Amino acid sequence: MKVKIQVDPAIAEEYVEFHVRKMTTDVSRFAGMIEKNDGILTGTNQLDQIVIIHPDEIIAIHAEKKWCRIFTEAADYSCRKRLYELADLLGPDFMRISKSIIVNIRKIESVEAVFNGMMLLHMKNGSKEYVSRTYLPNLKSLLGI
Repeated sequence: MKVKIQVDPAIAEEYVEFHVRKMTTDVSRFAGMIEKNDGILTGTNQLDQIVIIHPDEIIAIHAEKKWCRIFTEAADYSCRKRLYELADLLGPDFMRISKSIIVNIRKIESVEAVFNGMMLLHMKNGSKEYVSRTYLPNLKSLLGI
C-alpha cells in the first residue's frame, strides 16, 4: 500500500482520502482510527479520580458486569464504556481473545500452548490471559503460527 502526504497551508480543514480496490476490514479499521482521532480513554482509579489512559499503556481490558476494568502496568481503572466500544476506539493493536477480554498485542511477552488446544498469553506485566477457542484462529493468524 502506498502512502502519499501532501502539505498545503491553504487548506482550511485537514482530510484524508482513500483510493482502494475494495473495502476491507483493515481499511475500515484504519479509517475509523483516523475519524476518531482521540484514542485516549478516561477511567476512574481507586481514589475515584478520573484519569486519562493512553492506549500504549494498556495491557488488557476485562468486561465486568456494567463496567470494564482497564489494566496498565502502573494500576487498574474502571471505565463505563462497553467492551466493543473500547475495541473500536483502540484500533488494530488490540485484539479480543474471549467474550470478556481484549489485550494489547504489543504487550504480549510469550504464548504457551495449554490443555485442550487453548493458548495462554503471558503479558509483560506478569499477568496471564487465556485465549478462548473461538478467538484462537485470529491470534494464530496474527502471530503467523
